[in-house]
Amino acid sequence: MQNKFFKKYKINQLQNIKQNYKYIYVFRYNDLIINEIILIKKKLKILNYESLILKQNITNNFFINLKGQGPLLIIYGNEYSNLIKNINNFKKIELIFLVLEKNIYSNLKLKQIMTNSNSYLNITLIRPFFNFLHYLRKI
Repeated sequence: MQNKFFKKYKINQLQNIKQNYKYIYVFRYNDLIINEIILIKKKLKILNYESLILKQNITNNFFINLKGQGPLLIIYGNEYSNLIKNINNFKKIELIFLVLEKNIYSNLKLKQIMTNSNSYLNITLIRPFFNFLHYLRKI
């Protein structure tokens, strides 16, 4: 009976997170020691983020994209910071995906965005301007 109320509490907490927070990072972790969890929570407090540790079977209703097994570390907040670079120091934590205002970015997509230095500029917007400059040079 106590397990049923705990599960319902966690589900309500997940609904609250999904409705109120802009950045939701979902990590999978393996064999974290208590000291490592405390260190992660200290880093998150500095960055104004909060965390939640859940089993995967609870989160399947909210995050349909999850595949595999194991416990999940959900980090959420409203301010942007380079959380991925700060958390990558831990070898036991692996980013699965980022939910950003109903958009879902996988780990591979985030790596591509971070390695591409021109990712903030959309080429389709800039191309007409470059064409205009090119024609001006010809004249």
